[in-house]
Amino acid sequence: MKIYFDKEFQLHDLMQYAAPCIIRVGNRLSVDLHSTNILNFMMLTPINETEERIFDFELKSLEYDPTESAELLEFRDLVELDEKSFEKFKIVNIIARHVKRQKSSGEPRFLNVENSLVGVEVVLSVYKGFLISHPELFSHKGFVFLLDCIIASMLGQLMKGEPVRILSNEPLLYRLDLQNITAEKAEALEKRFSEFNSKIVDMIDGMFVLMKGVAQKFEESILQKHRESVIPILCEGVELSSLVDELQMLENALKGMKL
Repeated sequence: MKIYFDKEFQLHDLMQYAAPCIIRVGNRLSVDLHSTNILNFMMLTPINETEERIFDFELKSLEYDPTESAELLEFRDLVELDEKSFEKFKIVNIIARHVKRQKSSGEPRFLNVENSLVGVEVVLSVYKGFLISHPELFSHKGFVFLLDCIIASMLGQLMKGEPVRILSNEPLLYRLDLQNITAEKAEALEKRFSEFNSKIVDMIDGMFVLMKGVAQKFEESILQKHRESVIPILCEGVELSSLVDELQMLENALKGMKL
């Protein structure tokens, strides 16, 4: 029995970062997208550690004595290894590596990245350290709504034209389904997101000062009360000017009916 995973990780890291691995039992190779079976291996001592290539991707390989591992017959959430499942492996691995670097880095950030345990999904939320150090920003309901719209719009523009579904059921929390993009595209998006995440930290204090007056008007606004309709539109990357034009046309049409 063998397990394969990214060389940047240790075995115990796989559970911590929900990183993916590949499991070989006999001649069968399977993908465990979030290493949910890792406890099986942590109870054993590897007899050999090497590096091997799978689909031209060099991975760390730990081999276990088959007589010791014979009783470990229960594995769950495994997908047969093929080119499609390996592409998902690479995307989840990109997320896991980002999460690990994020944890070890002292660089300031606004949004925190987490690897979801649901398919090929990433979860974005406000970094707790930023939240604690900026209580005045997040106690202002109107500014929180503006910030929510800015982030949703940024994500929508970032993912525009890509088969990425963005869901947000509560303010400043977003789930991105990446299962239908390539690992190459995921890597490019990760780089662009990292640049945004660094820049907004430097900008947000100034944004609060500039937008405080406008934010006050959004305290009890119609748009805020209907967030569940506004945010999905922004997450689709829709240009606000197009939305305004359509609302104007609708208003004119309703006025023309003279009801």
